[in-house]
Amino acid sequence: MKAKVETVFGNILMATTEDPLTFIEEIMATIKDPDIWTDLASKIIWSIVLVIIAMVLIRIVNRTIENFFKVKSKSRLKGNEKRNQTLINVLENAASVFIWFVIIMMIFETFSLPVRTLLAGAGVVGLAIGFGAQSLVKDMITGFFILLENQFDKGDFVRVNTSGTTVAEGEVISLGMRATRIQGWEGELINLPNSTINEVVNFSRYNAISMLDINVSVSEDLDRVERILETYFAEHWQEEEMLVAQPELLGLQGIESGEAIIRVMLETQPMEHFGVTRRVRKSLKNHLESKGIYISVPKMDIQDYDGKMAKDEGDRYGKKL
Repeated sequence: MKAKVETVFGNILMATTEDPLTFIEEIMATIKDPDIWTDLASKIIWSIVLVIIAMVLIRIVNRTIENFFKVKSKSRLKGNEKRNQTLINVLENAASVFIWFVIIMMIFETFSLPVRTLLAGAGVVGLAIGFGAQSLVKDMITGFFILLENQFDKGDFVRVNTSGTTVAEGEVISLGMRATRIQGWEGELINLPNSTINEVVNFSRYNAISMLDINVSVSEDLDRVERILETYFAEHWQEEEMLVAQPELLGLQGIESGEAIIRVMLETQPMEHFGVTRRVRKSLKNHLESKGIYISVPKMDIQDYDGKMAKDEGDRYGKKL
């Protein structure tokens, strides 16, 4: 069948150089040839079958990857959930690209296209483009090392610096081989090429530490205040779910404007220290008030400056007389 098709197209080529009328007759004869249409229809049907096979394979591979990490999450080597989700996304994308590449090459072979020649040409073109797309290559290499070194995962809260300047701070929405998307505090979506990521501060990897200062009057019995706080922490700290350990009373931090500052250290789950600090401060205020101890207000000593200056001037003048 292939030889017949080539013979027909050869005859058409020869007819174009001899007689235009013969050329048209050859085209009409080719169009009316049922074998040509049968062969073309079979190739189109087979290409559609290959596309369906690719879609099914991608779903099977994606399901296999997800099931693997589900089983892994139930074992001793379960790892970090965010890390697992990041790896699932990257592996699924890589598998999809590979499967579609293979299927497209098979479709080219079906239509008798010179796949090796196309690949060789694509290699030359790719080399030429590579010199003009060095930033893209750098992005992909940097993205590979971010994944390899596990610098951050999807869902982590990070601060990204470029040459010492903060360019993004927020939650990682997605991590790809070329770019990373971060959602900021106010909901803004920041797309960062991976090559611009020089320094990463990850706030979600370890427990957070927060320092809570409690201000009471210097006239209070500070030993009694500390005993009340220690008793309260021992009995009630587990009521705050985000705390990972009992708060540690560090003691008197300083005395300013008639206030004694007592410092407490809180250890919370990653990125939960903001809310925990507010809730613990409120509960401590209510508890201390129930014990007759109130949060102090800074005091300021106000004097009659003009009157004092006039008195001092009069004293100096009287001494001179």
